[in-house]
Amino acid sequence: MAKRMTDSDKWKKGFIRGLAPKYKLFWLYILDDCTHAGIWETDFEVASIRIGSKITEAEAVTVMASQIKIFDGGNKWFIPSFIDFQYVNLNENSRVHQSVIKALDKYDVYNIEGISPVDVAGLPNEIKKPIIKRFKEPTVEEVHEYCNERKNKVCADTFIDFYESKNFMIGKNKMKDWRACVRTWEKNTVKDKSGRKQLANKDYNKF
Repeated sequence: MAKRMTDSDKWKKGFIRGLAPKYKLFWLYILDDCTHAGIWETDFEVASIRIGSKITEAEAVTVMASQIKIFDGGNKWFIPSFIDFQYVNLNENSRVHQSVIKALDKYDVYNIEGISPVDVAGLPNEIKKPIIKRFKEPTVEEVHEYCNERKNKVCADTFIDFYESKNFMIGKNKMKDWRACVRTWEKNTVKDKSGRKQLANKDYNKF
């Protein structure tokens, strides 16, 4: 049986205060009945039976308009606030979040009409796009430019070749910040006999 957090302040929010009693119950119902990624497969007949009041699709769409995004021809609703409350910021390096991100990617929810980033949190009528911290593999040019900015002697080609061979993994985890890795390489460079700086061989095993 899945367990979810509940917002004890929900009754203070304008959206819920303004709902008719049956829609207060309906809102709580879809928060329980949606997937762990905040996607509800619409079934108004079953919803009506379970909450004990008739819920029509047309009226529900109007009443819930500020809190849902409809897709798949009306067969599915996405509830952005569910993600915000249950997970805050999704991180692909978190095992708990990975299946949620996979589901969101599967349905391509970020391209649903009307989904847009909102920086202000805590407003019941605002729809905020969930934040997913994704790692983007750097190019040789990006690493070279960053190394020039820092005036270090890290070889961008060597850096990229090394991490590409490891699929940009550090141990068992995906790299989170390639710039931080460059700075670590910078600290672990040593001078060879010709005076050129090279990463000490013993330090490769640290990355």
